[in-house]
Amino acid sequence: MVVSDDRPETGLVVRYNFLWPREHDRGEREGRKSRPVCLVVPLNVPERTVVVFPITRQPPTPGRIAVEIPETERRRLRLPGNQRSWVMLDESNGDVMPGSFHLEPLSYDPVVTAYGRFSPPFMSRVMKVLADAIRNKQVRVVPRER
Repeated sequence: MVVSDDRPETGLVVRYNFLWPREHDRGEREGRKSRPVCLVVPLNVPERTVVVFPITRQPPTPGRIAVEIPETERRRLRLPGNQRSWVMLDESNGDVMPGSFHLEPLSYDPVVTAYGRFSPPFMSRVMKVLADAIRNKQVRVVPRER
């Protein structure tokens, strides 16, 4: 999928240099590797602020907040690896898109910046879990410097 300079949409999956809160707490400024992340566009869309949630193949430990990505979603988006994956919802990065220096293209010829979008039914499930986590103050957002 080629993404233009249009505003990103909730559920868009991109490759991003994610900075885990534990790395941020140690004073690190950059994520150690890029990974797929799921974008969620908050209400202050005019400022182009988005929140990204990491996608990982590591099963969540007890007490973590995550939603497993169905195999059909993983295959449709051609996410890397052939293993179970989760969207982690208790750790996130806040950034501005388009224009983030932390966003990495999937390919350059042509420029492809997104795997695609999660389906509305899956994102509905993600947003319900996320809303509960926000209400319970269980989501940590690491602001990314531009």
